[in-house]
Amino acid sequence: MTIELALEYIIPQRMEELGIGKNYATRIEHLVLQPSETKIIFAYNQFYFLGEDADDVSVSSETGVFDLSFGSANKMQYEHQGEITIKNYSSTINHLRFIQVIPKK
Repeated sequence: MTIELALEYIIPQRMEELGIGKNYATRIEHLVLQPSETKIIFAYNQFYFLGEDADDVSVSSETGVFDLSFGSANKMQYEHQGEITIKNYSSTINHLRFIQVIPKK
């Protein structure tokens, strides 16, 4: 998925499905992951959409897993919510971009 595709099509469609409509804000979250770093994001009232494929990174949440190293996986999840765990498997710095969607009240 690309950020452009997510912003133009995926996110608006998903927010409509959830009854949020156009009542939300978006932000780009560019994470810089240090070698072998694990980050946890608490996004219980938000959505995080992975903006691009990422090698040597695992993203897991209550809604699914994105990890290109999982040979037995039959589905990769680009949308995450709740407690999101991000692991950099690389021995070098890695970059990961998300689109954060924040529903307005």
